[in-house]
Amino acid sequence: MDFYKKTWDEYPEQAIRLNFIVKILKQKKINNIFDVGCGTGGPMIKMLNNKIKAEGGDFAEKMVSEGKKELLKAGYNPKLISPIDLEDKKTLPKKKYNSVLALGVFPHILNQKTGLKNINFLLKKNGSAFISFRNDLFALSTLNEYSLDLFLNRMFNIKVFPKKIQQEVLKFYADRLKTTVSIKKENGAVKYTSIMARFHNPLTLEEELFKPCGFAITKIHFYHYHALPTFFQKKYKKIYDRESLKLEKTNDWKGNFLASAFVVEAKKIK
Repeated sequence: MDFYKKTWDEYPEQAIRLNFIVKILKQKKINNIFDVGCGTGGPMIKMLNNKIKAEGGDFAEKMVSEGKKELLKAGYNPKLISPIDLEDKKTLPKKKYNSVLALGVFPHILNQKTGLKNINFLLKKNGSAFISFRNDLFALSTLNEYSLDLFLNRMFNIKVFPKKIQQEVLKFYADRLKTTVSIKKENGAVKYTSIMARFHNPLTLEEELFKPCGFAITKIHFYHYHALPTFFQKKYKKIYDRESLKLEKTNDWKGNFLASAFVVEAKKIK
């Protein structure tokens, strides 16, 4: 739970995300939430401390066990956390909630439409969901192998051209980006640290995923901004992080390209 603390030495993107979600919940007077993939309970405890009724569940037994300990330590009922599988409706609570959170879940689940439909199932009429995603368009500013993957696998359909032209286009980008291998994918999912991680385009996500599952997107909240291309992140960490943190106060068009993640705020419409 260190990454939710101000004293955490790394970039505090998870604390930033949690803080603005709690602020929104309080502003809109949304109570009675369910946290899908609650982990060790850090976000739940933050909400409970802010007088927001919160329950949660996680797929990993170890997380559920640790979460119960953390809740008990914070003075809350450990039964607020239970084992669930978002892709299996039978494991989910039968009661309905005003809001459902899924922070760090959707980049890793196999069937995202099933997961989102099950979040819809958990919500009351007109309830709100807050779901985090990794930003595919961030690759436009990183200028690395992720950019090569975006350009050649999704932006341009180079497969319609003869092999000779395909190779020229590949070399064109590889020379400029100083990378030679496009990211390997399995079933459309980028692999990193052996954990499946999908990236999503904030411009197309509503039509592709949310509308088919009975939601309308009301707002996209970008976070984990990068003040410069990631090449400079380690080299100039202190000033890089300082200037990136300044960008976290804004939520404008730059977030589409400079933020590596975003939270979709969506309303249940059916």
